[in-house]
Amino acid sequence: MTIKQYAFLVHAHLRAQGCASLTRSQVHELLAAAAGFSTHAAFHHQAAWCDVAWRDSGLVADEDRIIQRCLQFGILPEETKRIAKCLANFLEASGYAPVCFDELIAALASDQGEWMEMDEMKSPVVDTWISTILISRMQEDFDAMRGQLPLLLEGLEAAAARSVAAAHLATAYVLDAHGGLSEEDDHRFGRELRRRGQWSTQPVTFAEIAEGTDSFIQVVAKHRYHLLEAARSKDRRALLLTAERYGDPGVLELEPSDDMDPYEMADLADASGRPELAYQWLAVLAREGEVSAMRTLIEDRGETPFRAWVWIHLSRMLGRDLSQDRFEAIDEYGGPYDDDVGGPAYVGGEDGIELVPLAADENRRAEEEAAQLFAVIEERYELN
Repeated sequence: MTIKQYAFLVHAHLRAQGCASLTRSQVHELLAAAAGFSTHAAFHHQAAWCDVAWRDSGLVADEDRIIQRCLQFGILPEETKRIAKCLANFLEASGYAPVCFDELIAALASDQGEWMEMDEMKSPVVDTWISTILISRMQEDFDAMRGQLPLLLEGLEAAAARSVAAAHLATAYVLDAHGGLSEEDDHRFGRELRRRGQWSTQPVTFAEIAEGTDSFIQVVAKHRYHLLEAARSKDRRALLLTAERYGDPGVLELEPSDDMDPYEMADLADASGRPELAYQWLAVLAREGEVSAMRTLIEDRGETPFRAWVWIHLSRMLGRDLSQDRFEAIDEYGGPYDDDVGGPAYVGGEDGIELVPLAADENRRAEEEAAQLFAVIEERYELN
């Protein structure tokens, strides 16, 4: 069934119940109101109808909002109550459930174990039916899924065509199990995008996939198209994914947060010709107590003498004095040498860093700043 056919059925039911004054566009508005949205436009910016029976979702039609919309259409008050009751009864008996794009994304990301380590309190509350009924249908093979979810796929594609970022990302997640490739293939694709200097691809429709001869290649292309479009629309979730999968530099424009791996961001910044951003991410790591990042800043990033001494003092407070040589016996794989295992032993480790001493007052300031950073690190570990 298509969205137009669904609206036609609802309209026909209401007309049969004596609600003859309603137009088709008003029926669309009332369906959105029943789902809890202020307007049809708001609904299609945030949600889509899906191929799950309304009664199976446990949702309750918002009759008050239906009445409010009817009054806005100029319908008499006594008529509005009858329309609201008729529509609510139809939905319970024969209607389809709405699903919000953000809830669908959260459910699919959680199902794939890929919520990007975001704080659970930030993710939307997902109704159980989305996971137990809707997502289970997506786990069929692609053709079966397309046959079972025409309403949802039509709604997602229509919203994506209107540049709704969440619809693009939801579509990508729906297709992930059918068009996702290996990490190696994703990285190869990312290198090709970087070479072209264009982080987007040509759109592919579900109709084109149905009519095509090599559907898998088209599904892969559609999956990548929607994921990249969501990222180009500055959707944070999508940018984190395209950075991880394709090395998309767009994520570098985001404000730093706990769901971003500083090492990966620094590597991505270097690969994207943004050494100043790589420096900033390494500094984040250093302030968090990562001694290896401190060494990199001093040896490879042209750190100022004062800042270099801040890192030296901080490393001492952390028990990893960067000014001291650190050598140890290692095995052929680079791990600590084990006498019980035996075999050839090698020398591993690093030379201590030698710096020109600061003037006394400058050195005191460097120690004070290092102590402040150390106190923050200690407090964080105590809280955890």
